[in-house]
Amino acid sequence: MTGVKVVVLGGSGVATPGLAEALVHSQDRSQPIDLVLVGRTAAKLEKVAAVAQIMAGADPLLAITHTTDVEAALDGADYVINQIRVGGLEARAFDESYPLALGLPGEETVGPGGFANASRTIPVALEYAKLVERVCPQATMLSFANPASVVQYAVTAYTSVNAVGLCDGPISLINTIAAALDAPADGPADELSVDYVGMHHFGWVTGVWRRGEDILGEVLDRAAEVAKDVDPAIVRAIGAVPGSYLNYVFHPDRMVERKRGKRPRAEELLDLQDEILEDFDNAIAEGRPPQALARRKAAWYRAIIAPVLLALVEGTCGNPAYQRRQAILNVVNQRAIPWLPEDAVVEIPTVIDQGRLRPLVPGAVPVDVQVMIQRNCTYEMLAVKAIVERDRALALRALLLNPIVHTYDQAAAVLERAWAGPGCSG
Repeated sequence: MTGVKVVVLGGSGVATPGLAEALVHSQDRSQPIDLVLVGRTAAKLEKVAAVAQIMAGADPLLAITHTTDVEAALDGADYVINQIRVGGLEARAFDESYPLALGLPGEETVGPGGFANASRTIPVALEYAKLVERVCPQATMLSFANPASVVQYAVTAYTSVNAVGLCDGPISLINTIAAALDAPADGPADELSVDYVGMHHFGWVTGVWRRGEDILGEVLDRAAEVAKDVDPAIVRAIGAVPGSYLNYVFHPDRMVERKRGKRPRAEELLDLQDEILEDFDNAIAEGRPPQALARRKAAWYRAIIAPVLLALVEGTCGNPAYQRRQAILNVVNQRAIPWLPEDAVVEIPTVIDQGRLRPLVPGAVPVDVQVMIQRNCTYEMLAVKAIVERDRALALRALLLNPIVHTYDQAAAVLERAWAGPGCSG
């Protein structure tokens, strides 16, 4: 089958068969897709690809192949999904654990852990992006590698690759709000709509409407339900609903205590990965879908990756069922948010129409939310430049602005440990 070529970098991840499943369960498809999984470990890649083919079944619009040859895979690609995890789950365990020794919460996308992750991921992501730039410059990159907006900003700042970032976090937040209101999150567009503004894992819902009626006040009254890990007093005082990762900003002490003495999430995922791979062997031998994969809870493929990919693929080809789709995406700001730099990567509602992206200008944003987003934006832009140029002074400046780092001693210690961590050469 010759169709739209979609290359998945990091395609040997055990959750990847979920992408095939999400595609085949999507309605109103018309365009054939050649899905090419790319990974470094041949044996694991072959196993994941075989399970993905089982998940695809006999779907006539989806063909799945795999290779360890990145350049060959990219030749003629129309879309590139970047879901690489540099250093694997072992490196993620470092990201989650080393900050605790500094009295800071550990997490792979934000704070000190996010900086360590970015330090080893950005150089590799740029190598791939420059290969895309040379081999398939017409391709659109769907960026899903963590920390997402930092990696995406590096790609857009240092290459000409057209990149859009994806995260299912905003969808989860909206679903939580919908559940608190007893409203169908997947109902008609005029049933429940929101204003959303921010950056990856730093987003805010600043307005909520139900059938055209402003109900933000009702949502704020249910602050304990819609923002479970942030004190309700904060939500009501600011007048906006923070995304779940803002708990690291407002309650770093609570997050430290919650994580102290517990296994890093990455170690749990390593154990689960072994179980999933063993189940893959049985599934391949028996020709059945795997059972353990559901425990990975990879909701992102069905929630955001498959819908956006199909909106681009089908929309470009004129499929009326996929015109004017809307999603909250990470895109280059341009002039959508006037109080942020034009080249910043921001997370805002975006219309996907005929394969083109049109970011929507957000509504009113509380001034303190603006300031927090501006600070996080400055941190991310400085951090990317520091990592690419291996500039320690610039990295220190960035960390002094990180919303979870509060003192010079903390910033200096994070820099020393992150740049000495796995996969980094400070």
